[in-house]
Amino acid sequence: MKVLFIIDSLGVGGAERSIAEIAANFKEFTPVVCHLFNNKDLKHIYDQHRIKVISLDLPKSYKDAQILPKLLEIVKSENPDLIHASLYRSMMLSRKIKTVIKIPLVNSFVSDSYSSARFNRLKLKTKLKLKYYQFIDRSSAKIADVFISNSQAIAGSNCKALKLKSDKVKVIHRGRNFEKFSNVDERKVENVKVELGLKNKKVFLNVGRLLESKGQQDVIYAFKDIAGTHPEAILLLAGEGNYRSVLEKLISEYSLENRVFLLGQRNDIEVLLSVSDYFVFSSYFEGLPGALLEAMMAGKIIIAGNIPENRECVDETSALFFNPGNVKQLRELMQKVLNNSDNYKHLGSNAKNIAAAKFDIKMISALYEETYKNIISKS
Repeated sequence: MKVLFIIDSLGVGGAERSIAEIAANFKEFTPVVCHLFNNKDLKHIYDQHRIKVISLDLPKSYKDAQILPKLLEIVKSENPDLIHASLYRSMMLSRKIKTVIKIPLVNSFVSDSYSSARFNRLKLKTKLKLKYYQFIDRSSAKIADVFISNSQAIAGSNCKALKLKSDKVKVIHRGRNFEKFSNVDERKVENVKVELGLKNKKVFLNVGRLLESKGQQDVIYAFKDIAGTHPEAILLLAGEGNYRSVLEKLISEYSLENRVFLLGQRNDIEVLLSVSDYFVFSSYFEGLPGALLEAMMAGKIIIAGNIPENRECVDETSALFFNPGNVKQLRELMQKVLNNSDNYKHLGSNAKNIAAAKFDIKMISALYEETYKNIISKS
């Protein structure tokens, strides 16, 4: 059987990376991935897994009416047994496809798109735009046969926002390759230690796109006081995004150029985790956070924001929590683990055990295939 994934782009993001991980482990379905717009930073991952990619490479200014005929041609040519669309534009277009070609359709919940945590941080014009998108989404949501949500928290939130019944949603968590993060090449680890000057250092790591909502500014605020009392402490921020200039200004303002490093987009997160002692996850809201799963699989001591999406992954036996945006709480936890790491190593061990039991990618991919087969059989 064949599944056609439709997604906005192959840029760096959780949904884009997760589709590659999931599809690479299919046993009963042949995946084909079509992306609409001309960002394909992650295409090399799909190529590594020999997943067929159809790149429309369109500018984002294209209207749905211009894109739809191209997608219909692809659907007719590929003749999939099922379509699975992720991210807003792709989902809206997939629903239009289904009104023309009767085919089983899955849509995704990958983030808490309409949450108050997100809404309240927006400017008025952007709030109005988000409300408009929500109206369009709600008006056509029932066309999809099933939504797959990567967390229980965002399933509930999106069902409320889109007026969907809960039985239309199947929760399947994100997954990662457990072996990749639990067994890392020691030569690569030593090379990165030398590259970044980490010998005899205590390293905090944050992984994620550089966005205001990811809270990296809070980590820097918390770290500036720690830097003065703990000369061995280093902060690494891996990721890229439009908030880089703000973070660079903060680093310069607090004279942290030799203590806080913006690493940009990295393809060796498993190595960065290995050279790190602590993982700090500061987002204000998430889907199910893939970066957190990776830190769990690496057995790191985790300091995470107390949000429902994180709580689906770790609890008090496997992580330390602070209220997002509360820099004082975050700083105190960072100081605690620095002062006595041995007292918190059990948290990393527990997190690793949870990750092995709940988030291994082979198990997650099997759940996707089972769900697809059920949808196809019903239709």
